Amino acid sequence: MHQRRCNPQLWRLSAVKPGFGIGSLSLVAGPGSVILKFATRSERLLGLVATLPGLRKFLVYRKDAIAELRHPAMRDYVYKEFFTSNATSKETSAGRFRELDQIARSIVKEGKLGAIHDIGVSSGVTSLELYRTLLTTEIPLRFDISDKYAVYACTGRRPVRIIDADGCVSELYICGLLGKRDVSNKFPLTRLLHWLLANRPVSDPLRSFLVFDPEVLEHIQKGLIRRIEYDVFTTRMPDAFSFVRCMNLLNLSYFPAESLKTALGNVSESLQEGGVLQLGRTHPDGSNHTSFYRKRAKRLEILQEVGGGTELRHLIDSF
Repeated sequence: MHQRRCNPQLWRLSAVKPGFGIGSLSLVAGPGSVILKFATRSERLLGLVATLPGLRKFLVYRKDAIAELRHPAMRDYVYKEFFTSNATSKETSAGRFRELDQIARSIVKEGKLGAIHDIGVSSGVTSLELYRTLLTTEIPLRFDISDKYAVYACTGRRPVRIIDADGCVSELYICGLLGKRDVSNKFPLTRLLHWLLANRPVSDPLRSFLVFDPEVLEHIQKGLIRRIEYDVFTTRMPDAFSFVRCMNLLNLSYFPAESLKTALGNVSESLQEGGVLQLGRTHPDGSNHTSFYRKRAKRLEILQEVGGGTELRHLIDSF
């Protein structure tokens, strides 16, 4: 994980400073270097290149065009390659939690748990599936979703710079070329473009955008689903929700144990007495390892497990 000296007040920036000195820039490419990457907002071109293993590593889809993607397979492909500044992946796909959604439905219906929060939702496509599943319970729902890295901003034309929730220029586009620091040393010109252009003062207005699935955006616009500002490591919302889902975010491979304990404490505090937490991760083979916990007297008690349960059981037991 990178230590980044960026301005967290994203929407108040007068200058965006990625905080990367020349000492961190490597322009030496090894044998077989491919030099640079390209950026496109053409879904058709992306679909063509995605079928060609020898070419796909050269092309990325522009973050400011994600909402324009119409084909579900293309959205899944883009999100699979989407990593945030804290090194977590936004990989997701429709249907990956279908079995878990049915378990959640039974728990929500039995306990009449209508205040829902889905954390770290990536594109939001699995949130939409959970929402539709819970609608069949006929329980009045307040369905909230959150993802710290759902909101980005762009500024300028040549280059177009993409600014993340930390106030950092995560990447930039100029004449179809990608400028990005966090790429392999096999792409020295891509790293050089970022170093040369990302540090320029921002004078153009910032245009914010959400990297959600188009259907999720429609539900948000209609008020059926509400997007809330929530950082699992810093936000405290005591007794706000009756059912919280947190999948594929709080992983031992992503964060140190102390940070995970802080996050679990915040999530537990956000649950109402008798509320339920769904916590787990999806393994590379597609299997879900998940635990459902009920909050009793400020403690989390195991309710049900799937696939061996969460890998964070030892941290929860230490509360």
